[in-house]
Amino acid sequence: MSTAKTPQQSFAPDSVAVTGTVIGLLALVPGWLTLKPSRVAAGVSLKLWELEWGAVGLFVVLWSACLVLGLIGVKRRSIFLGILANLIIILTLIFAGFAASRLHATTTPIARVAPGAGFWVTLFAAYVLVFAARQKTRSSPLWRNLLSWSGLTVFFVLLFLGWFDSISVMQEFMGQEDRFAQELTRHMLLFGGSVIIGTLIGIPLGIWSARSRRAEKPIFFIANITQTIPSLALFGLLIAPLSALSFAFPVLREFGIRGVGATPAIIALIIYSLLPIIQNTYTSLRNLDPAVIDAGLGMGMSRMQIFRRIEVPLAAPIVLEGVRIALVQSVGLTAVAALIGAGGLGAFVFQGLGQAAPDLIILGAIPIIILALLVDALMRTVVRITRPRGLAGGGA
Repeated sequence: MSTAKTPQQSFAPDSVAVTGTVIGLLALVPGWLTLKPSRVAAGVSLKLWELEWGAVGLFVVLWSACLVLGLIGVKRRSIFLGILANLIIILTLIFAGFAASRLHATTTPIARVAPGAGFWVTLFAAYVLVFAARQKTRSSPLWRNLLSWSGLTVFFVLLFLGWFDSISVMQEFMGQEDRFAQELTRHMLLFGGSVIIGTLIGIPLGIWSARSRRAEKPIFFIANITQTIPSLALFGLLIAPLSALSFAFPVLREFGIRGVGATPAIIALIIYSLLPIIQNTYTSLRNLDPAVIDAGLGMGMSRMQIFRRIEVPLAAPIVLEGVRIALVQSVGLTAVAALIGAGGLGAFVFQGLGQAAPDLIILGAIPIIILALLVDALMRTVVRITRPRGLAGGGA
């Protein structure tokens, strides 16, 4: 059956692109930057036209072009939309840095210039267009990657060039750069170490549950129950027994085992990582085609040889998907561990909440989001590499 698009399908309005464009046009109305006399003081919201009328005209033209493309459609519409969306992202970043520098030069040293709602909504709307363009360029990996990463690449280039140094979040970062590096490293060690230990425990449990009906029910019962406990409650529940242990055996304190800090955080994160790893290991082994196992037995392979040479290669991609889920989940859960003294990027989030300082919250939250995205992308690549060649195409 032919899957070629008809002319009517090719040139039909793109509802996702139109929605993103309308959001982008509406984003010109709220304030783009907020000028605050200090880090915690209320600020004055500045509209785009109060900062630069020329920028208003430029963005109106770009969004209008996106709207026309989304409504009437032209050949290679998705590529043109993606290019325009990335251009909007780049211009938004350049203008925000420029306007913040100009405002900061006319105020006191303790003043802060923070991105406003208009800035964030514009970036969101532009990425809606990028998403729409990505979906329509699957047959062209080069364009797909260019449209996906151009805006983010320019952001990091501008970041390293110091273009955003006058924006409040960067001022917070520069004020405690050493601490940020320490907390970032601690965050990565906490979630990475926990999932590694969880993997070493979860895979054998998943194999055991797949091999034994008796073991399956209690293993999944316990794993499911622990998964339903709220993270903060689980951290709290671990404080009392660990405190009692450290008082009963003072030598444990020398190894860092106590009621608060990294130990309860690691134990809780290990517990939360178990279910997806156990579940995927169990599913990968139970769903193997029995004919493949029979073929191995017919060739004279032992059970261990079948496990090593057939079951492990076939099950590995699904098991690694479970590890990916556990890693992405742990990146976010580690932030909560800061409440029990474990450190990590969550320390900035909760410090910002306590001091009513939104910039500190953003300083902790944005790196957590970026970490989760990077971990997800890395693990997807690993899964794709480990998938046996015969399964890579996903079937005809």
